[in-house]
Amino acid sequence: MTALKAAPLTDAALVSAETGAAVWWLGQAGFLVAQGGLRMVIDAYLSDSLADKYRGTRFPHTRMMPPPVAPGDLTGIDWLLCTHGHTDHMDGGTIPGLLGANPGARVLAPRAEAARALERGVPPERLVMIDAGETVDLGGVLCTATPAAHEAMTRTTAGFLYLGYVLKGGGVTLWHAGDTIPWPGQVEWLLPFRVDLALLPVNGRDALRAANGIPGNLTLEEAVALAEAIGARAMLGHHFGLFDFNTLDRVEGTARLAQLPLSGDVRLVEPDTLYRIAPVARAALSVLLVCTGNICRSPTAEGVLRASLPGTRIESAAIMDWNVGKPPHPVTQVVARARGIDLSRQRARQIGAADFAAFDLILGMDDENIAALAAMRPAGARARLGVLGAYATPGEAPAIADPWGGDTAAFETAFDRIDAACAGLARLIDAAQRERE
Repeated sequence: MTALKAAPLTDAALVSAETGAAVWWLGQAGFLVAQGGLRMVIDAYLSDSLADKYRGTRFPHTRMMPPPVAPGDLTGIDWLLCTHGHTDHMDGGTIPGLLGANPGARVLAPRAEAARALERGVPPERLVMIDAGETVDLGGVLCTATPAAHEAMTRTTAGFLYLGYVLKGGGVTLWHAGDTIPWPGQVEWLLPFRVDLALLPVNGRDALRAANGIPGNLTLEEAVALAEAIGARAMLGHHFGLFDFNTLDRVEGTARLAQLPLSGDVRLVEPDTLYRIAPVARAALSVLLVCTGNICRSPTAEGVLRASLPGTRIESAAIMDWNVGKPPHPVTQVVARARGIDLSRQRARQIGAADFAAFDLILGMDDENIAALAAMRPAGARARLGVLGAYATPGEAPAIADPWGGDTAAFETAFDRIDAACAGLARLIDAAQRERE
């Protein structure tokens, strides 16, 4: 499937998009993005500051490709987005020139890296902070921060050190993952956004780099699997071709891509190329919560999520047919009612093949649920699968234990865990479906 249109382009001034989005690679993880009437730069490294810093060392950081544009020649820029504080993403050799040429531009950076952003040349009055799960209106694009694990998912008292950014505007959704490896719950965090174009690092990782303080990223195969799991229409692999000790060989990568089953439009990004992605019409997001019998966990999740997202299609179902037509478990109802959630009108039903075409997200409660759902999911089904517990705490995807047969405390524990997960999920769904005010 071809979702991207590519054409040669060497002039940054011509990067624009009336609808959808256009992206132009700046090398490494850097991009110029035109979307929603804005021109945004993400993770630009357009200097030789690292070569100056590491000259004469084992890893001298000599450029394999020149900057496609000088910082001061990037004009008409509204925002500079930095996913984290590493110099090839928040560059003191790029930021002053870029901001000097764009006096109205502002910088978005992780709250945990505020001090570093100021050190790198961002005036405090032009700095906007964000953390995972938060959404900032950029003035034409809504940006939601996602956690990232640059080998480790590091969190300070101020927030996560490593972020990715979901950009929604112009009728499309882009996700720049930042520097990351796979982490528990990563897929679930992205599912509500229905990403059109994923910008994913593909330079991988190994023991040599780790031993020398160079944290790695997704491998090419991991990036493709991630794009497939979140249902992205297209993916551009990046973060290669700049430093010889931390790259992916393009010829080798192209050969590896040819061996992978690809359902989306997957490419390794090319220099001097403009990529466009057009919007597609989508119905409102729908969610199906599933557990084994649909009388304890999934009806609770349905009730809690419905209360947070009125107007959103939210239902629940069972994997087994044991309880079809029955109301939720009596203790489940008592515990939910004590917390302001009425489950009395719900009746258990069993999931069917049609549900995989009718819902966008189908979320199970534990590994057994997910295994059963994966086994019954028809090929090419619309629905994406995930674990509800992943929305409670970033970097974790815990099972929510079935309280059936337990005491009241077990039901209360299940409710509390479901409530926390639904709160996180509702926040992401709200961000994914929100329109600019």
